[in-house]
Amino acid sequence: MNARPRIDLDGVSLVDEARPPMVLAIFRYRTADGLALLIPESAEVLVPWEHVVEAKLDLAAGSVRIALRPEYVDRQSWLRGARSLTGTWTDRFVMSGTPFPRRD
Repeated sequence: MNARPRIDLDGVSLVDEARPPMVLAIFRYRTADGLALLIPESAEVLVPWEHVVEAKLDLAAGSVRIALRPEYVDRQSWLRGARSLTGTWTDRFVMSGTPFPRRD
């Protein structure tokens, strides 16, 4: 079976968009209930969808942005006041050429 590229966000470090570069969380995965994040050197947490204002994936830039409701941020000390978390993923699969024609 041939390997195929895929978007793999597990392990993307997330920093406070307003005050980088300290990593506040590590993206794990999404569920029907919310976003699973890992607090570095701590535990995994589930951020329920009702506390997420925006969860944006920019394919061209290779970035993810998560904006949270202010009242949720105020109750979660691990966020250190961060209302928006951003991160960039690294491509683990390097592909030279494609099996299909390019359309410019």
